[in-house]
Amino acid sequence: MKKILLTALVAVAALTANAQGYIGGTLGFGSSKTPGATEVTTNRFTIAPEVGYSLDEKWGLGLRLGYTYNKNKSTTAGVSTEATSSTFNVEPYARYQALTWGKANIFVDGGVNLGVSSAKNMKSGLDLGVFITPGIAFNLNEKFSLVARVNRLFFFGYTKQQVADVAGAPDAPTSFGFDVNENNGGFNVGRLTFGLYYNF
Repeated sequence: MKKILLTALVAVAALTANAQGYIGGTLGFGSSKTPGATEVTTNRFTIAPEVGYSLDEKWGLGLRLGYTYNKNKSTTAGVSTEATSSTFNVEPYARYQALTWGKANIFVDGGVNLGVSSAKNMKSGLDLGVFITPGIAFNLNEKFSLVARVNRLFFFGYTKQQVADVAGAPDAPTSFGFDVNENNGGFNVGRLTFGLYYNF
Protein backbone atom coordinates (compact mmCIF):
# COMPACT_ATOMS: atom_id res chain seq x y z
CA MET A 1 0.00 0.00 0.00
CA LYS A 2 2.83 2.39 0.88
CA LYS A 3 4.50 1.67 -2.47
CA ILE A 4 1.27 2.46 -4.32
CA LEU A 5 0.85 5.76 -2.45
CA LEU A 6 4.48 6.69 -3.03
CA THR A 7 4.19 5.89 -6.75
CA ALA A 8 1.03 8.01 -6.99
CA LEU A 9 2.72 10.95 -5.23
CA VAL A 10 5.73 10.74 -7.56
CA ALA A 11 3.44 10.67 -10.60
CA VAL A 12 1.48 13.73 -9.41
CA ALA A 13 4.70 15.58 -8.62
CA ALA A 14 6.06 14.78 -12.09
CA LEU A 15 2.89 16.06 -13.75
CA THR A 16 2.76 19.31 -11.80
CA ALA A 17 6.46 20.11 -11.52
CA ASN A 18 6.46 22.14 -14.73
CA ALA A 19 2.79 23.07 -14.70
CA GLN A 20 1.76 26.67 -15.21
CA GLY A 21 -1.36 27.75 -13.43
CA TYR A 22 -3.93 30.35 -14.39
CA ILE A 23 -6.81 32.01 -12.61
CA GLY A 24 -9.41 34.37 -13.96
CA GLY A 25 -12.88 34.22 -15.40
CA THR A 26 -15.35 35.50 -17.95
CA LEU A 27 -18.30 37.85 -18.04
CA GLY A 28 -21.14 37.65 -20.51
CA PHE A 29 -24.32 39.54 -21.31
CA GLY A 30 -27.05 38.82 -23.80
CA SER A 31 -30.39 40.33 -24.71
CA SER A 32 -33.14 39.20 -27.08
CA LYS A 33 -36.63 40.38 -28.02
CA THR A 34 -39.40 38.29 -29.57
CA PRO A 35 -42.12 40.42 -31.21
CA GLY A 36 -45.76 39.42 -31.53
CA ALA A 37 -49.06 39.71 -29.71
CA THR A 38 -47.03 38.95 -26.60
CA GLU A 39 -43.64 40.61 -26.77
CA VAL A 40 -40.97 38.78 -24.77
CA THR A 41 -37.70 40.46 -23.78
CA THR A 42 -34.95 38.34 -22.23
CA ASN A 43 -31.78 39.63 -20.58
CA ARG A 44 -29.01 37.34 -19.30
CA PHE A 45 -25.87 38.01 -17.30
CA THR A 46 -23.17 35.48 -16.42
CA ILE A 47 -20.05 35.52 -14.28
CA ALA A 48 -17.78 32.48 -14.40
CA PRO A 49 -14.58 32.33 -12.30
CA GLU A 50 -12.04 29.76 -13.43
CA VAL A 51 -8.80 28.09 -12.32
CA GLY A 52 -6.55 25.66 -14.15
CA TYR A 53 -3.12 24.14 -14.76
CA SER A 54 -1.21 23.63 -18.00
CA LEU A 55 0.38 20.18 -17.67
CA ASP A 56 2.59 20.69 -20.73
CA GLU A 57 2.67 22.74 -23.93
CA LYS A 58 -0.51 21.13 -25.26
CA TRP A 59 -2.68 19.87 -22.39
CA GLY A 60 -4.22 21.37 -19.30
CA LEU A 61 -6.94 20.77 -16.70
CA GLY A 62 -9.34 23.33 -15.29
CA LEU A 63 -12.50 24.03 -13.32
CA ARG A 64 -15.05 26.70 -14.14
CA LEU A 65 -17.88 27.78 -11.84
CA GLY A 66 -20.74 29.86 -13.14
CA TYR A 67 -23.69 31.96 -12.10
CA THR A 68 -26.26 33.10 -14.66
CA TYR A 69 -29.10 35.53 -13.98
CA ASN A 70 -32.06 35.59 -16.37
CA LYS A 71 -34.82 38.21 -16.53
CA ASN A 72 -37.83 37.75 -18.80
CA LYS A 73 -40.40 40.48 -19.45
CA SER A 74 -43.64 39.64 -21.25
CA THR A 75 -45.90 42.43 -22.54
CA THR A 76 -49.43 41.81 -23.82
CA ALA A 77 -51.75 44.72 -24.70
CA GLY A 78 -49.61 47.11 -22.69
CA VAL A 79 -49.61 44.94 -19.56
CA SER A 80 -46.20 43.61 -18.48
CA THR A 81 -45.12 40.78 -16.21
CA GLU A 82 -41.57 39.90 -15.17
CA ALA A 83 -39.92 36.67 -14.07
CA THR A 84 -36.35 36.01 -12.96
CA SER A 85 -34.30 32.84 -12.54
CA SER A 86 -30.77 31.85 -11.56
CA THR A 87 -28.52 29.02 -12.71
CA PHE A 88 -25.43 27.67 -10.93
CA ASN A 89 -22.93 25.58 -12.89
CA VAL A 90 -19.85 23.45 -12.26
CA GLU A 91 -17.69 22.59 -15.28
CA PRO A 92 -14.47 20.54 -14.93
CA TYR A 93 -12.67 20.35 -18.28
CA ALA A 94 -9.55 19.35 -20.18
CA ARG A 95 -7.93 21.90 -22.49
CA TYR A 96 -6.03 21.16 -25.70
CA GLN A 97 -3.94 23.98 -27.14
CA ALA A 98 -4.32 23.39 -30.85
CA LEU A 99 -2.28 26.24 -32.34
CA THR A 100 0.08 29.01 -31.25
CA TRP A 101 0.45 32.03 -33.52
CA GLY A 102 2.63 34.77 -32.09
CA LYS A 103 1.00 35.90 -28.86
CA ALA A 104 -2.26 34.09 -29.66
CA ASN A 105 -3.16 30.57 -28.56
CA ILE A 106 -6.15 28.74 -30.05
CA PHE A 107 -7.56 26.08 -27.74
CA VAL A 108 -10.46 23.67 -27.32
CA ASP A 109 -12.05 22.83 -23.94
CA GLY A 110 -13.91 19.57 -23.47
CA GLY A 111 -15.63 18.72 -20.23
CA VAL A 112 -18.68 17.91 -18.16
CA ASN A 113 -21.36 20.36 -17.08
CA LEU A 114 -23.72 20.21 -14.11
CA GLY A 115 -26.19 23.08 -13.86
CA VAL A 116 -29.12 23.68 -11.51
CA SER A 117 -31.69 26.40 -12.21
CA SER A 118 -34.02 27.94 -9.64
CA ALA A 119 -36.76 30.57 -9.60
CA LYS A 120 -39.50 31.77 -7.28
CA ASN A 121 -42.50 29.41 -7.23
CA MET A 122 -40.78 27.07 -9.69
CA LYS A 123 -39.36 23.55 -9.40
CA SER A 124 -35.62 23.38 -10.06
CA GLY A 125 -34.29 22.65 -13.53
CA LEU A 126 -31.31 20.42 -14.29
CA ASP A 127 -28.67 20.51 -17.03
CA LEU A 128 -26.18 17.63 -17.24
CA GLY A 129 -23.93 16.72 -20.14
CA VAL A 130 -20.62 16.98 -21.98
CA PHE A 131 -19.51 19.96 -24.05
CA ILE A 132 -16.88 21.25 -26.48
CA THR A 133 -15.90 24.92 -26.35
CA PRO A 134 -13.33 26.51 -28.68
CA GLY A 135 -11.54 29.71 -27.73
CA ILE A 136 -8.55 31.97 -28.22
CA ALA A 137 -6.17 33.47 -25.66
CA PHE A 138 -4.07 36.55 -26.43
CA ASN A 139 -1.03 36.96 -24.16
CA LEU A 140 -0.67 40.61 -23.17
CA ASN A 141 2.55 39.76 -21.31
CA GLU A 142 3.95 36.88 -19.24
CA LYS A 143 1.30 37.31 -16.53
CA PHE A 144 -1.94 38.43 -18.19
CA SER A 145 -4.02 37.04 -21.05
CA LEU A 146 -7.29 38.06 -22.69
CA VAL A 147 -9.54 35.10 -23.52
CA ALA A 148 -12.53 34.85 -25.87
CA ARG A 149 -14.61 31.69 -25.87
CA VAL A 150 -17.50 30.37 -28.01
CA ASN A 151 -19.64 29.00 -25.20
CA ARG A 152 -20.49 25.32 -25.39
CA LEU A 153 -20.71 25.29 -29.15
CA PHE A 154 -21.44 21.54 -29.03
CA PHE A 155 -23.40 20.00 -26.17
CA PHE A 156 -24.66 16.47 -25.58
CA GLY A 157 -26.67 15.70 -22.48
CA TYR A 158 -29.83 15.76 -20.45
CA THR A 159 -31.99 18.79 -19.67
CA LYS A 160 -34.94 19.07 -17.31
CA GLN A 161 -36.81 22.34 -17.61
CA GLN A 162 -38.31 24.36 -14.77
CA VAL A 163 -42.06 24.11 -14.11
CA ALA A 164 -44.45 25.81 -11.70
CA ASP A 165 -44.27 24.41 -8.16
CA VAL A 166 -48.02 24.12 -7.61
CA ALA A 167 -50.40 21.24 -7.07
CA GLY A 168 -51.56 19.70 -10.34
CA ALA A 169 -48.77 21.24 -12.42
CA PRO A 170 -47.55 19.01 -15.29
CA ASP A 171 -44.23 17.19 -15.02
CA ALA A 172 -41.15 19.08 -16.16
CA PRO A 173 -40.30 18.65 -19.87
CA THR A 174 -37.05 16.73 -20.32
CA SER A 175 -34.78 16.16 -23.29
CA PHE A 176 -31.73 14.07 -24.03
CA GLY A 177 -29.63 14.53 -27.10
CA PHE A 178 -27.11 16.51 -29.12
CA ASP A 179 -27.38 20.26 -29.47
CA VAL A 180 -25.47 22.86 -31.47
CA ASN A 181 -27.11 25.84 -29.88
CA GLU A 182 -26.49 28.90 -27.75
CA ASN A 183 -29.57 28.39 -25.58
CA ASN A 184 -28.90 25.03 -23.91
CA GLY A 185 -28.19 26.30 -20.40
CA GLY A 186 -24.84 26.70 -18.75
CA PHE A 187 -22.92 29.85 -19.51
CA ASN A 188 -24.76 30.61 -22.74
CA VAL A 189 -25.51 34.30 -22.64
CA GLY A 190 -24.96 34.76 -26.32
CA ARG A 191 -22.30 32.55 -27.84
CA LEU A 192 -19.29 34.72 -27.06
CA THR A 193 -17.80 35.60 -23.66
CA PHE A 194 -14.60 37.43 -22.76
CA GLY A 195 -12.28 37.05 -19.80
CA LEU A 196 -9.02 38.17 -18.23
CA TYR A 197 -6.58 35.58 -16.84
CA TYR A 198 -3.58 35.83 -14.54
CA ASN A 199 -0.85 33.26 -15.23
CA PHE A 200 1.34 32.09 -12.37
